[in-house]
Amino acid sequence: MPRYFFDVHDGVEVRDDVGRVFADQEGARREALQLAADYAKVVENLSASGLLVVTVRSEAGETVAVVRLICQIDAP
Repeated sequence: MPRYFFDVHDGVEVRDDVGRVFADQEGARREALQLAADYAKVVENLSASGLLVVTVRSEAGETVAVVRLICQIDAP
């Protein structure tokens, strides 16, 4: 089964050098979405930069998905 890597950027870039094994790209995409959802559960995360980007890479280094979570608060 292929290994996928999940690089996270939320003002600080964290490169995943370990990765996780999934049966296919769809499983890796769902995992990236779950990572973003888990991140959003912590209010302090959303008030920091307001942007989270999870980039999923294949073992070959190819980008297979990008999940962007944006929290924008407009106050009058």
